Amino acid sequence: MSIIKWLFLLCVLVVIISCAPTQEIKKDTPEAQAVAEEELPRIVAVLPFQNDTEERGIANQVRKAFYNHFSSKPYRDIEPSILDEKIVHLEKATGKTVLEMKPAEVCQSLGCDGLVYGRITDFKKVYAAVYSQLGVEAEVWIVNTKTGKEVLRLKDAVRYHEGGVPLSPLGIIMTAVSTAMNLREIQQVRLVSELAYKLNEKIPSPSGIAAEDRPAIKEVLTNIKEGPFGKGKIIRAGLEGDKSMVAMFDIGNYKKNIPMKEVKPGIYTGEYLVLPGDNIKDMPIVASLKKPGGYESQWIDVSGFVTIDTTPPPQVKGVKAKGFHDRIEIAWEPLKGISDLAGYKVLRSEQPLSGYTEVAKIEVNTFEDRTAKPDKVYYYRVSAFDQTGNESDPQDPLRTALVSKEPLMLSGELKKDTVLSGVFLIKGDMIVPKGLSLTLEPETRMMFDENVSLLVYGKMVVNAKDSPVELTPSGDKKWKGISVEGGTIALNGLRTKGAVTAMLLQNTEGTVENGVITDSATGIFISGTPSVSVKNSTISGNKTGIELQKTGAMIILSNIFLNKEGIRIKSFSGEIKDNNIFDNEKNISSESNIKIGANYLGSINVDEMRIKGISLTKIYDNKVPDGKIVDAIFNPYALLNNEERQKKATEILIEAGNYFRQRNYGKAVTLFEEALKAFPSAETYYYLALSYQEMKENDKALKYLKDGVEKFPKDSTLQRSLGMMYYEKGSEAEAKKVFEEVLRLSPGDRQVKFLLERIGK
Repeated sequence: MSIIKWLFLLCVLVVIISCAPTQEIKKDTPEAQAVAEEELPRIVAVLPFQNDTEERGIANQVRKAFYNHFSSKPYRDIEPSILDEKIVHLEKATGKTVLEMKPAEVCQSLGCDGLVYGRITDFKKVYAAVYSQLGVEAEVWIVNTKTGKEVLRLKDAVRYHEGGVPLSPLGIIMTAVSTAMNLREIQQVRLVSELAYKLNEKIPSPSGIAAEDRPAIKEVLTNIKEGPFGKGKIIRAGLEGDKSMVAMFDIGNYKKNIPMKEVKPGIYTGEYLVLPGDNIKDMPIVASLKKPGGYESQWIDVSGFVTIDTTPPPQVKGVKAKGFHDRIEIAWEPLKGISDLAGYKVLRSEQPLSGYTEVAKIEVNTFEDRTAKPDKVYYYRVSAFDQTGNESDPQDPLRTALVSKEPLMLSGELKKDTVLSGVFLIKGDMIVPKGLSLTLEPETRMMFDENVSLLVYGKMVVNAKDSPVELTPSGDKKWKGISVEGGTIALNGLRTKGAVTAMLLQNTEGTVENGVITDSATGIFISGTPSVSVKNSTISGNKTGIELQKTGAMIILSNIFLNKEGIRIKSFSGEIKDNNIFDNEKNISSESNIKIGANYLGSINVDEMRIKGISLTKIYDNKVPDGKIVDAIFNPYALLNNEERQKKATEILIEAGNYFRQRNYGKAVTLFEEALKAFPSAETYYYLALSYQEMKENDKALKYLKDGVEKFPKDSTLQRSLGMMYYEKGSEAEAKKVFEEVLRLSPGDRQVKFLLERIGK
C-alpha cells in the first residue's frame, strides 16, 4: 500500500471518529398511555436501575433522583435503604438477581404490589475549556404484580449544551462556601434531577388515594466531594424548595435532624461539624422539608455517600536525629498496614515543650533539614497523618544540632592501614596502595575538590548500612570519583554523588551493597576480571547508571531509574536479575545480543521496555519484590515491514473508530492499544487517551497523552489535550508549560490563549 493510500485511510478513520453525533439526542418520550387508575399498583418498590452506558454510578444517581420525585406521589413506597437490604437477602436466598426473577415473586418477598424498573440508555459528558455537553436518557416502566401486566412505560432525555444552564441560586450559595463544588458537578446533579422530574410528571396517581399536599423540594446539594471528613471538617447541605418551611438533614442513621436555616426565601443551608470520635463509612445524606405541623418531603443526595474518619494513625516510633556540618537528618520506622496513610509531618522548635512548627510534609520515612543554622540547638518531633487529615500523637522530642567541627584536610598516599571517622576535605588525590586498606566508619563524610580521585590499589571497606558514609564534591564542580584497579572492595552503605565516574572498578573483586549513587556522569563502570557484585543499591539521576565491559559482574536486587541510560553493555558474561530498571531514557542497551534474567523493566511488553540488544523470556509484572515473574509479551507485528505495519494499524483503527463512535470505549481502547503495537500515530494516542477519559480512568489517559507527546512532540492536538488534563487536575504549572509549547506550534490557538490568561490571573 502506498503512503498516499495509507494517509487516505487514516483520514477516513478521523472522519469516522470525529463524526460522532453532537446534536441533541432525539428524545423518545412517549406520552403516558391512558391507564385505568384501578390498574395501577398501590405499594411500589423502585428497583435498582440497569446501566447500558459506560458512565459508572449513573444508574444509582438516576434511581435516587427518580425516587426523590416519586416519593411525593400518593403511592406507598419502600425506602431505598430498606429495599436494598431486602433485595440482598432475597438474592442470596434464591441465587438470582431481582431482574432475573418474576415480578410477582419479587413483590411477595418485598411486601409490595408493584415494581418500578429502570434503565439508563444513554449518557454523554464532554468538557473542553469553553464548551461543554452533558446528556442523559432513561427508560422506566411499572409492573402491577397482582395482574402481571406492565401498566406504564416511559422514556425521556435531557441534554445541556455549553453554558446553557445558569447556576441556580442554591448552587451560587453552595459554591461560595465549598471548595469542592463546581458548576460541572451541579450541572450533572440538576440534569439527573430534571430527567427524574420529567419522568415522574407523566406517572398518574392510583385511584382511591388522595394526593398529599407535601412541600416541594427542587434541588439538594452537598459538599460530600470534600470527604472523607476528619475532626474539625464541616459537612454542608443545601436545599431549594418551598419557602417558610422547616428543613433538616440526616447523615444516614448516624446523625438525625440536623437543622437547616432559611438563608433566602426557599433556600436552606445546614452544617455539621465533625467531632472527635465520629466514625462512619458510606452514609447517605437525606434532606427533609416539612410544613409546620403538616406533611414532610425527603430527598436523598444523589452525589454519593459520606465517610467520616477521626481515628488517627498510630504513633511514629524509632525516631533518630543526627547532625552534620550542613544538615540534620531525621529518620524513623515506617508505619505498615495503614491503608489510608498519607504521609508524615516533621516538626521543629528551639524549645523542648512548645513553639513547634512544621518544616516538612513527606511520604517517605527520612528527612534532611538543610535550613538548620549553626550554633543553635533544635528539637524535632514526627507525626503521621492519614488521607482525612487525622494526625498521630508526636513522640517525645529529639535534641540535636549541626556539627560545627571544621573538616580535616587530607590528600596523598596512605602509609599504613587507616580507619577514618568524621568530616574530611580531600584537596588532592588520595591513594590506597596495594597491600594497605582504608576503612571508613559509619557517618563519615568526605568532600572532594574538583577532579580529585580516591585511588584504591589495595582494599577499601565501608560497613555503614544504617548510618551511611557520604562521598560528595566540596563545591559545585564534579570530583573524579573512586577508582579501584586490581583491588578489593567491601562497600555497604556508601553514598556518592556529583562525580565524573562515581565508581571505576577495573579487575576488582568484592561487593557494592546498599549503596546510593546519584548525579554523576557514570554511576558504576565495571570491567575485567575478577568482577564485583552490585546488590540492593540505588543508581539514579546519572547520565549512565552502570556500564559493563568485558566483565562477569552480578547486578541484582537494585533500583536503577531516572538515568539517561540505565545499563550500557559492551561484552558481558555475568548476571542481571531481580532488579527494578525503569524510567530511564534507555533502560538497557548492548552492542551484541545477550540474555538476561527476570527484571522489572516498566512493562511486560517488550516494545515498551526501552531495551536494545537484549534477549529475555521472563519479566516481573511489577516492581521487585511485589511483582511476580511472568512471560514477556512480544509484539506480533515486529516481523512485518513498515508498510505492512501501517496497513495493519489502519485496519485496526477503523474498527476501533466504530466502537468509539458507539461509545463502547472498553472495546475501543483494546483496539487502539493494539494499533499502537502495529504502527503508532499521534491520532491513536489522542483517541486512546480520550477513551480512557470517558471511562473515568484519568491516570491512564494522562499516561498515553504524555507518551504520545514524547513520541510526537510537534503534534499540537496532543500537546493541547495534555495541557487540558493538567489544567483539569489543577496542575497549573505543568499546564502552562504545555500550553506555551502549543502556542509555539500553533500561534493562532485562541482557546489555549484564553486558558493561559486565566492561569496568569
